[in-house]
Amino acid sequence: MFSEYDPDTDSEEYCFELCEDMLQLKNKNLLIDLGWYPEGDIKGNYRLFLVDTTKELPFETPLQVFSSRSKKEIIQMIEYWTNYGFFSKYLR
Repeated sequence: MFSEYDPDTDSEEYCFELCEDMLQLKNKNLLIDLGWYPEGDIKGNYRLFLVDTTKELPFETPLQVFSSRSKKEIIQMIEYWTNYGFFSKYLR
């Protein structure tokens, strides 16, 4: 779950929310997947993948990968990746 918790500003008390399975968005053959790596480690970071689900082992050959500790940067990248002008080149 991609929650209100922000590892840069909130205490470690809720770091259990930092998990590998936070968010998935799907549009036809495209999947955006967000997780925190390593799971539960406050020193880790968010990792965002854009994959083509029609490929064999799509996470082995992602179309795009973005990593950041900043929740704001992750939200900006999700907004960019979900813009039709960006993702339309990958649709099948």
